[in-house]
Amino acid sequence: MESYSPRICVAFLLGTFLASSSGQFPASPNIIVFMVDDMGWNDVGFHESNEIPTPNIDALAYNGIILNRHYVLPSCTPARAAFFTGLYPIRMGLQGDSLKGSDARGLPLNIRILPEYLRELGYSTRLVGKWHLGFPTPQFTPQHRGFDSFLGFYNDHISQYKYYYRDGNMSGFDLQRGDGPAHDIRERYVTRVFTEEAIRIIERHDPKSPLYLQINHLGFHAPLEPPHDGYFGGYRYQNFSYLHGERRKYAMMVSEIDTSLGSIVSALGDRALLNDSIIVFLTDNGAPTGGAEGNAGSNWPLRGGKYSLYEGGVRGVAAIWSPRLRRMAQVSNNLMHITDWLPTLYRAAGGNVRDLGDVDGIDYWDHFSRDTEAPRQSLLINIDERKKTEAAIFRRYKLIRGHSDEGNNDYYFGSSGKNVNVPAYDYNMVHSSAVVSAIHSHLGHPIVPQSGMSKLREQARVSKCLDMRLFRINGTNPCRNETECLFDIVQDPCEVDNIARLHPKIVRELDSILERYGNMLTKQPNIPTNWNADPRRHNSTWVPWLHPNLYESRYGYNGSAATVISTLAVCVHIGMVLLIVGLRAFL
Repeated sequence: MESYSPRICVAFLLGTFLASSSGQFPASPNIIVFMVDDMGWNDVGFHESNEIPTPNIDALAYNGIILNRHYVLPSCTPARAAFFTGLYPIRMGLQGDSLKGSDARGLPLNIRILPEYLRELGYSTRLVGKWHLGFPTPQFTPQHRGFDSFLGFYNDHISQYKYYYRDGNMSGFDLQRGDGPAHDIRERYVTRVFTEEAIRIIERHDPKSPLYLQINHLGFHAPLEPPHDGYFGGYRYQNFSYLHGERRKYAMMVSEIDTSLGSIVSALGDRALLNDSIIVFLTDNGAPTGGAEGNAGSNWPLRGGKYSLYEGGVRGVAAIWSPRLRRMAQVSNNLMHITDWLPTLYRAAGGNVRDLGDVDGIDYWDHFSRDTEAPRQSLLINIDERKKTEAAIFRRYKLIRGHSDEGNNDYYFGSSGKNVNVPAYDYNMVHSSAVVSAIHSHLGHPIVPQSGMSKLREQARVSKCLDMRLFRINGTNPCRNETECLFDIVQDPCEVDNIARLHPKIVRELDSILERYGNMLTKQPNIPTNWNADPRRHNSTWVPWLHPNLYESRYGYNGSAATVISTLAVCVHIGMVLLIVGLRAFL
């Protein structure tokens, strides 16, 4: 294998600098967002895990920037709302549990989202995959929120072949194309359906306008259902014989997602769209390593998982690649939050961030494209007034209040990937991946050699947690009997030692952050199950079920669920009054 020659490294960085500074790019790059569902920290090779081969994901990360302190929300709906709006979910009442199919609410209609802004800049906007931001009326659905086309599903998840979703006693078909069900698609593995749709969009795209394509893969959301045909990405270890049970199924599904990324990047290259594209890869939250929704993902060695405020739940896998980056082949340990993508991508597209108004996200584009100092020093993780949990970060310190034992996700971090039967990391597999082939053949970028990849893996590893201390995490919780817990997540990323008593000034600083955002919080509404949503009323299909007239502006509706209920109550009250008046007149 080729050594990590300084000459190659200099050529790589010089090529990157010249591309980003020569003015050769048009005003608006193509933007491709590849969002996966419930992926664990330890489920990608670039985090120094050997258990599940992810050569295409790794190749994208090695040739771009690995975002090693990228924070998300602890569950699906809040994370996706934050991504699209640039706002903390507490401002929208979406900070709690993810939306169910019968919820008469969604992403507030009075808040503009990323595809709406990009469409004003001339972008063709496409969404493939998961929405999960509400659909009580058509106005809440993707093609009414800035997307030119949509093929995907409205709810939390669907079965991989039947495309069914269950919410309590309600169950029905949920695969949508545009504004109606995609009943013509049957019995095909949904990851492949979405991949083929993304490739079709790329092949048919008119390059006269920039493309915004977001692929929200269902991927490895529980319940696990790998492909029936036994084809798992074509890797040498496709049988995953060294894994067992659910973990083996999970590995097969990760391989499908990795292959999907490779196919999509190849399609961009074939259509000459790769030479000016920004590709973002991220997960919406950490893997649920316990409870009913456990998917056998691994956040090792981070504590916690989906639904928790510990690192395993909210420190998400993420990377960015683009010829416009000032520096490539690096690991960033700077703070970044999922809300930052709205201003960052809007700015990269040629927009003026001031047009976005008062958002919580911060523009990182100068940091990426000019290598300026990272702009963020603190962030809110979340405040959930129902569960009485909250957390924030200030520089290297993280404060957690409250304790949620939901699904045991405060404890279990999943497989370490250090089983003696696990094959060694295969650098040749990365070098021969579709992603490397595309960026090398279409752009002429030099290939990061094995020694370079090895160095990046080492830098991206969470190395401060000593194996001998990990037993203290599993089955113990330093916050259980404490009012608040402070962690130095640079020195103690596994959140073992509560140091609140040692740093009262830092605690006060984080207290003030939580207090400030607590004063901005919109409470989560109490909404009963709406049985009008039952698919049995709609040809066994999940569709919008409330009449749009209930949401007309004369009712002052701003998209919040509480107003929906109050509007319905007003309508019912007026109807009852008219009925009584009519009966009295008749009698």
